[in-house]
Parts: sequence; structure tokens; C-alpha cells
Amino acid sequence: MGTVKIPCRRCLIEGLDEAEVMAKLRDYIDAVEPDRRTPDAVYTRRLAVCDGCPELSGGMCRLCGCFVLYRAAIVGNDCPGIPDRWSQTE
Repeated sequence: MGTVKIPCRRCLIEGLDEAEVMAKLRDYIDAVEPDRRTPDAVYTRRLAVCDGCPELSGGMCRLCGCFVLYRAAIVGNDCPGIPDRWSQTE
């Protein structure tokens, strides 16, 4: 059986301009069920923590490869580098 290769997230958006990328991210976030979505105030604080992190690069976390806008939007997710970092924002 062959190994399934998963493309990098950056490659999935190759060729899209910033507005298109943001629109796709917003669509993903809007599709999250309300009971799984992080409250707005907590979401804003999570993003502020990420904004000051040296592992943030172009909206992506270099530790896990996620788009932080999406990762921060899901209840129960945590920072991949320092798991309790986001719990301090809740």
C-alpha cells in the first residue's frame, strides 16, 4: 500500500491573492458549528498572543503549519508550542 502524501497548506493556496486566501479562511471559520466556535473575545485574545509569537509567519504557525485564524476559532484547540499559552486568554 502506498503512502498518501498530503500537500502543504501553503501549496493549497498558491496562486491566490491575499483577499482570496482571507475569503477562504473566513468561509472555513463561518462553517464551524456555533457550539465549537471560540467566543469572539477569546478569539481576539488568542490572535493577539499569536501576533507576538516568533513562530508566526505569514498567518501560519511554523510549529504545526496551521492557519492561526482557523486554529484559534475552534474551542478546545491550543497553542502547539506552549499548550497552556491560550488557556491564559480564556
